[in-house]
Amino acid sequence: MQKIIYAYIFLVLATSAGAKVIKVGSSPTASSAGIYLAKERGYFKEQGLDVEITDFNNSGAPMTVLLSKGELDVGAGNITAGLFNAIIQGLKFKIVADKGHLEKNKDYLSLIVRNEHIKSGRYKSFKDLKGFKMGLTSLDGVSQEILTEKFLKLGGLKLEDVTFVKASYAEMNIALKSGAIDATIQIEPFLTKAVSESIATNVGGGSVAYLNQQSGALFYSPQFSKERMEEAQKFMVAYSKGIRDYNLAVEKNIGKKAVIDDLKKSIKIDDALVWEKMAVVGLNNFGKLNLSQLKDDIVWYENRYVKSKLNLDEIVDESFSKYAEEKLK
Repeated sequence: MQKIIYAYIFLVLATSAGAKVIKVGSSPTASSAGIYLAKERGYFKEQGLDVEITDFNNSGAPMTVLLSKGELDVGAGNITAGLFNAIIQGLKFKIVADKGHLEKNKDYLSLIVRNEHIKSGRYKSFKDLKGFKMGLTSLDGVSQEILTEKFLKLGGLKLEDVTFVKASYAEMNIALKSGAIDATIQIEPFLTKAVSESIATNVGGGSVAYLNQQSGALFYSPQFSKERMEEAQKFMVAYSKGIRDYNLAVEKNIGKKAVIDDLKKSIKIDDALVWEKMAVVGLNNFGKLNLSQLKDDIVWYENRYVKSKLNLDEIVDESFSKYAEEKLK
């Protein structure tokens, strides 16, 4: 019996020693709730995974570079032209799951305008965006720019009618306060923080301009999705459990305080009022993507920033989210 126990301990230790760390890049925003909750609540460990999370203020280009070098296994952030250009160049990343989409009453991305422009009457409606300096997380093509264009169209304007200034989401509130920018598409929790601190006014929820936009996603490196498929499947199960906890908290008020307490450990916003008033993120329980809207956005990228045509079937891999759904039903 003692020999059996020792043999079992040896097997466990050997397995743990051979397990590779899964390196994840994420952005400290509310749309990363699934990742942070899966880590904090032990869902990754429950699946036998050792996950290391690195935060990126700008989750697009820097994350793409590290994914291409194999220094990240999983990326979680904005959909960008850089990602698509890297795929065209032969780096076979896969978009594997939802990490934020716009739904009615789930406007975690919204258009905000500096309060001075509201008070002075400079801004009254979308057409008054003309001539504004607007914050953007990337000047080389990003999902946030598509949403900006949708708002401009509602005011009869084009992208050329505004000037873009590059800034991370965290930097945008500072830029609004100083007057360096006039408006931006802001994300939670920085959205509610800007409003609560009277820096800016929310003038339009994202779903008003672009219902169901797939603005954020989870990406797998080719090495992770192919060579470590079992780990990639288990990662999605843990991630989905984290999302499910988030949705239960914000939609049904089940365990909301505990969810907020856990998220605060990764998203460094202490103001309780911000957390209470924060807009809900559109997150599918199993990571299902809005493929129709994603396809439309790909055409937008092709017309502006991407060097050649893209094949959606070669970019997206839904097998992992389907695996998670089957396991968690």
